[in-house]
Amino acid sequence: MSDLLLQRTNASTVRWAWIAVGLMMIITFVFGTDLFSRQNTLPILWWILSWFGGEGERTVPHFSDQEGWLRKSAHFIEYGLLAFLWMRALRCSRPTIRFISAAWMALAATAAWAAVDELQQGLVSQHRTGHWQDVVLDAAGGLFAVLCTGIGWWFSAQAQQKIPCQ
Repeated sequence: MSDLLLQRTNASTVRWAWIAVGLMMIITFVFGTDLFSRQNTLPILWWILSWFGGEGERTVPHFSDQEGWLRKSAHFIEYGLLAFLWMRALRCSRPTIRFISAAWMALAATAAWAAVDELQQGLVSQHRTGHWQDVVLDAAGGLFAVLCTGIGWWFSAQAQQKIPCQ
């Protein structure tokens, strides 16, 4: 009976790992639409910044730079998270997969999705532009996450002599 329960738990874990990948891909796609363009999100960013520095003058010259850093940081983080989720789903699906294989697959999938996002922004969006530099930034976020995941897996393997799915 316990083997049946373990199989169900593993199948459920694998299913949820892939659902997380799919949800993150949907989220990144929606973030790349006009809904999250600069003119639609700028009032929200001003509102958030007002928490830290009062109302202030909305023509602050430094804000444009801060907004750029904020947006590029979001790119880096969201695609880093996507790469991590790809790594986790691959490991859950195939526990014997080598790290380097999972890393290459996760990076390829993340970079490809970043290219799709930028193409969508450049070809479909009315208020956004796609840039190859953003694909590079997104892939760098994915690479950072893959490296951090590899370090975590290595320490986990050293401590437990196995690499957990969860």
